[in-house]
Amino acid sequence: MEEIAAVALIILVSSIIYLANSNRKKRQRTVQKEVKPPNRRDNFRFRINIKNTLMEVIKIGNLDVNEYIYCEVVDVSAGGVGILSEYDFPLREKVYVKINFYLDNEEFMLNGRIVRKTENIKKRAVLYGIQFVDLSTYDENRLLKIIFAMENQRRKIAIK
Repeated sequence: MEEIAAVALIILVSSIIYLANSNRKKRQRTVQKEVKPPNRRDNFRFRINIKNTLMEVIKIGNLDVNEYIYCEVVDVSAGGVGILSEYDFPLREKVYVKINFYLDNEEFMLNGRIVRKTENIKKRAVLYGIQFVDLSTYDENRLLKIIFAMENQRRKIAIK
């Protein structure tokens, strides 16, 4: 009789532990579904086409380059720019650049480092992501102000 009671008690405790664990796992799955993956971008990206943009390649690894090339700016944010270029830079080495472009008739000359590279076969060019380096608060605020003004203007035109 005692053995049956002990077995019944073990089955009862095991059932309670099993149900508690399965309920906890259900709650965890629900929470995981509600959590969206984080946006890798910290800044709003404004799509634009600025052809014949002058970019100075300052340094590749330890080698001082100081050569000017033309590229096309395809997007801009407070964190960096996306450019198309015919040049194929090696990303095994850090590539530092200074990019000169105009947004809404304001000139920007900003230092950056190439952090991403994607081949664009249609345009026979390479798409680079350039992260701004040592961006002053003044330039960042000026850039944000112009980007948001241009985006607001674009939205007004799209609504009409």
